[in-house]
Amino acid sequence: MWEELKYYRQALGINMLWNAYPIVFIVRDGFGIGPQGSTFTILYWVVGLALLMPLNIFRTVFLPNQTLFVCWFSFLVLGWVYWKYYPSPAGSPERLRETLTYIIPVVFLFASMYYPNDKADVVLKVMVFYTLVASIGLLYSLTKDPHWTFGERAAIKFAANTQNSNPHAYANNALCSILSALLVAGRTKNWIFKICYFLIAIFSLGVLILARTNMSLIGLGVMILIYVTLHGRGMVVSIFKPRVLAIAAVVYGIVAFLLSQFQFASYALGVYFNTFMSRFGSVIYTVTGVEVDQKTASIDHSSVNRVYSFKYVFEVFLGEGSLGTILFGEGYKAQFFDVPAIEALVNQGILGFILFNSFFVVMGFTALQQFFRPANDLSLFLAYFSIIVLIALFSGARPQDLSMWLVYVMFIRFFGVYSTQKAKSTLQPQPA
Repeated sequence: MWEELKYYRQALGINMLWNAYPIVFIVRDGFGIGPQGSTFTILYWVVGLALLMPLNIFRTVFLPNQTLFVCWFSFLVLGWVYWKYYPSPAGSPERLRETLTYIIPVVFLFASMYYPNDKADVVLKVMVFYTLVASIGLLYSLTKDPHWTFGERAAIKFAANTQNSNPHAYANNALCSILSALLVAGRTKNWIFKICYFLIAIFSLGVLILARTNMSLIGLGVMILIYVTLHGRGMVVSIFKPRVLAIAAVVYGIVAFLLSQFQFASYALGVYFNTFMSRFGSVIYTVTGVEVDQKTASIDHSSVNRVYSFKYVFEVFLGEGSLGTILFGEGYKAQFFDVPAIEALVNQGILGFILFNSFFVVMGFTALQQFFRPANDLSLFLAYFSIIVLIALFSGARPQDLSMWLVYVMFIRFFGVYSTQKAKSTLQPQPA
């Protein structure tokens, strides 16, 4: 019993590290507990590492996905060299923050290597309830937030600046909840638990719509398309099984009852979905000039910034830059595009572009493999979630980004890693 609880403790630590921000924003900014700024986030990560790290470090370690590790670690080393010897003309970033950017992901990877591959399903089970707590905390915090108004994206405003928030953290958290709940439900034989997991997935879908981010909703649509393409025939056959019909009827009845009791919920979801479709039309118009709808033929400013980024690369960096600048880049974090795929090229040249983007090429091929022959349910979860990570390659974050690097470490450690005796080695204490 205690041995099994140990894996749940470590699984909680894993979730606290790679998906920290939803809980951090709730506690720090929603409830006003703890120090403000990044200090609280770092303390949260330290607690996660303490839960993950075993008491005895001289025990079996499990090797990660070695190809993903080589791609990421090579880029990490290149980034460190640029930080030290080729800084941006505007100056180097803050020393302590940048140091932690390199240290915390490496420690996370090292600690996660003590977690056994055959217990990956425990990480997924803990994820269901970890993400559910974050979503419930979000909704509770919104009811107590005097600055939040109906129609806004569901997110917790930062205590330091009540005009800013991060809905992407909660949209991605809800997406994790949907995927993990459905995967765990598929392995659960107890029909009561299975219904509970389906209800969690439906609840999380509502939170995803309330967060209203293009990336997560489009990513969910792509995931559904992939699943239907791969499993459409089996899905149709299984729908007409008596057990499946009974569970679907119970879930439908519960959801219908709840919506009848809380009519504002269905109204809210409808309003947010229509708003998303309007904004999606604006994005299409901004990028392509094609009017999806006359009402949505307006400029989306976040998309304008990304269009400018591509123009800068092709017209300024490649069009006017010297050979040396193209080969070696403009310096460490010289430009900020919010498009990491091309920011790596501009800041760290050809080698930086190759090393950074090779990680995602390998991720894509690994995802294809896992769709057909998954190592375990957690690896299958990561295959679907990789859609969001690949979309973010052109829509958000930076090449050197601590929060994203923790996500990458999650993929490095568990993605496509099968439970075999050859995948582990043993650390032995060395004589003094």
